[in-house]
Amino acid sequence: MQSGDLSCNVTNCAHNFGYECKAGAINIGGGGAVENIETTCTTFVDKAKSSFVNSIDALNTDVCNIKCEASNCVHNENKGCHADNVQIDVQNACCNTFECE
Repeated sequence: MQSGDLSCNVTNCAHNFGYECKAGAINIGGGGAVENIETTCTTFVDKAKSSFVNSIDALNTDVCNIKCEASNCVHNENKGCHADNVQIDVQNACCNTFECE
């Protein structure tokens, strides 16, 4: 999945607008992860601690690039995510799409 909209249920993220990620690019961390809880959406920005939240609704960006450090994930190809869809966990901001090879 290298282009298009990314659905997001992490409503406390500053990039979430109408349940879609408007970050423009997503970064998933967890180089040695073997379970999804060991990954993290490093693009996550807590709305409560962010000063740019009020301007996020003016952006009309689609996610065009998902970079992934989770080298053990079946969807990772050359540090890019190629899953059909990506789901970020609402409580932990981890990648629920992660599947260990």
